[in-house]
Amino acid sequence: MTGTAIDRFREALHGVGITPATPFTDDLSAVDHDGLRRNIEFLIDGGATLLYPCGNTGEFPALSLDEWTDVVRITVEVAGDRATVAPGVGHGFGVALEQLHRAADLGARGVLAMPPNLVYPADEGVVAYYGALTDADVLPVVVYRKGGWPTNAGLPRLLGGHQVAGVKYGEQDVSALAGMVAGSPPDVVWTAGTAERYAPYFWEAGAIGFTSGLANAAPHIALGMYEALAGGDMARALEIRDLAVPFENLRARYASANNVPAVKVAMDAVGLAGGGVRPPMRDLAPAEADEVRAMVHGWPKEMS
Repeated sequence: MTGTAIDRFREALHGVGITPATPFTDDLSAVDHDGLRRNIEFLIDGGATLLYPCGNTGEFPALSLDEWTDVVRITVEVAGDRATVAPGVGHGFGVALEQLHRAADLGARGVLAMPPNLVYPADEGVVAYYGALTDADVLPVVVYRKGGWPTNAGLPRLLGGHQVAGVKYGEQDVSALAGMVAGSPPDVVWTAGTAERYAPYFWEAGAIGFTSGLANAAPHIALGMYEALAGGDMARALEIRDLAVPFENLRARYASANNVPAVKVAMDAVGLAGGGVRPPMRDLAPAEADEVRAMVHGWPKEMS
């Protein structure tokens, strides 16, 4: 991996990283390839420049390796040179490494290393896990800090000893983020993994991008917030945050059990392929689905 490759990837991290939802057939038995193509085309047409397929919103744990491969392949094909694609990789180290190599073969520009699903994690073990993926020197790696880590203590050691492209910080501790940004190598790109509710505050703490699930249905809202932040208009960014908060609060209900199904209902409401979620998640209750549809219909069609 050349220095140019990781530098270009880091540049792509400046902005909004959209985690596309994965549409399934009605019986949930397979990925809806045509629907996925339409969804990705919608995001690209809407201004998306960074896509994280097979992330949490993409139901990463519910995808087989073959399905994961199909989703990444389709996303890369549709995006072409119009957007950077960095799929989620994870599970056990062997699977993550296989996905890393497949992502490179399929034309991805980097990967998002998902939080390891460990029963008894240790900071040292998590550092070794992420460090080995980075040291494989296949593609630039963004480390996802959310769950799976006992504490933040391992992050400085990881960043100091391995060439990590960036960190997606999915916790809600702005103060902790600010301290880690200040102490990390200057070329590491920090992004807020907590979407529009926290993005303005994380921006002030040093996160120069954020990820969005809402953008699956309304990329203009997320991109409008980034434009405001990058332009120094915090007041406007906070206005857009207020617009997004009711939807984000609904997604956060029941310990975030609504996170993905709410996004899929919003996508259906704007004519995209959303559909149902695979177990162990569940679809929204009818009343909550109505709430989502009412919110979506109240969103502006464009950001002035």
